[in-house]
Amino acid sequence: MSMSWFTLLGFGLVAIGCRGSNSPVPTSAQTNAYVLRLGNDTLAIDQATRVGDRIEGTLVTHLPRTLVTRYVVTLNPTTGMAQLLEHNTRLADGSLLPATNQPSLRNVTVTFGTDSAISQVQRDTLITTRAAARNAFPYINYAIAFFQLPVSALRAANVDSVAYAIYTGGRQAFPMHVVRRGSNRYAVVIQGYPYDIVTDGKGVVQSVDGARTTQHFVATRQNSVDVAGLSAMWAQRERDARPATALSARDTTRATVGPAELWVDYGRPTTRGRKVFGPAGVLNDTIWRTGANAATHFRTNVPLTIAGQNVPAGTYTLWTLAVPGRYQLIINKQTGQWGTVYDPKQDLVRVPLQASQLPQVVDRFTIAVDPTGGNSGVVRLRWDTTELSVPFSVP
Repeated sequence: MSMSWFTLLGFGLVAIGCRGSNSPVPTSAQTNAYVLRLGNDTLAIDQATRVGDRIEGTLVTHLPRTLVTRYVVTLNPTTGMAQLLEHNTRLADGSLLPATNQPSLRNVTVTFGTDSAISQVQRDTLITTRAAARNAFPYINYAIAFFQLPVSALRAANVDSVAYAIYTGGRQAFPMHVVRRGSNRYAVVIQGYPYDIVTDGKGVVQSVDGARTTQHFVATRQNSVDVAGLSAMWAQRERDARPATALSARDTTRATVGPAELWVDYGRPTTRGRKVFGPAGVLNDTIWRTGANAATHFRTNVPLTIAGQNVPAGTYTLWTLAVPGRYQLIINKQTGQWGTVYDPKQDLVRVPLQASQLPQVVDRFTIAVDPTGGNSGVVRLRWDTTELSVPFSVP
């Protein structure tokens, strides 16, 4: 799953009421720092200080550009719910982010009411939007400090499960649940994707595990983080390695097999020290986008027969059932979507994939289309130590 920088978590169905003793409200300044990792790589750091009903934080990401987001949240002193969120994002040198076909974003302010949120986005002009967001708390993607708020709300309500909502901008909210999994263990489930959370005995978040989401990061609390130092180091690396490339660079595979002109456009994630396939792999038992970021697209100019199934000429998206022992390539008629948007009703065909071990690790996911003679070929998905393949022919 991919969420925008300015994602807001809307508490939709339950009014939390007054704070309970389970909600950690520091009487003096309390600072929490978190490091987010994807496999062996650090993606972001988040450090926030809370004094009473005010939270001030700094989030630094390099995905791949180094960006610094500073945020301030003001909480209602009676209910503990958010009243105001103010934040801005800059490059590491403090300059505004370049924008395409519009002025650069300067600041965002969100004011929370009981049933709605009013966002004000400052570019060269001020754009104001009101959205339905009942009992809403704020959330900024990768800012782990914001996971504390729904967990604290659940603890204060002294319940085991609450249905909330997620608000990502615009005028539509999406489901979100918080569930108690055990002593000091919780799940925040956003649009069906569970973030597993561990707290200490006072309810302070110690870790957030997104391994079962499309983001796959794991965040852990640290005693302290040199935010300025890490930001400067990442920015210097970025300058030394220009041009910056995406974490999962986009690539294109083209092949000619008989009269067929084949084209595949896909994102190429890397292993980052992780096991990919199998019971303990990051893709375990999922419908995978067969790449990263936007959905993987496949185009053929003539009809094909793939593992005995007919595929008319056209453009499709490719998905993979990543279940050991029954791997499948899914050819879907929906196109143009992000890689978290999969509609099984749009499936054209599902064909079995043959799994085999590679002689050496393939660090960056690769799709190859290899002719095998005449009007035949094979599609190969290679990553980590596994190759998944399926034969095709041109009738």
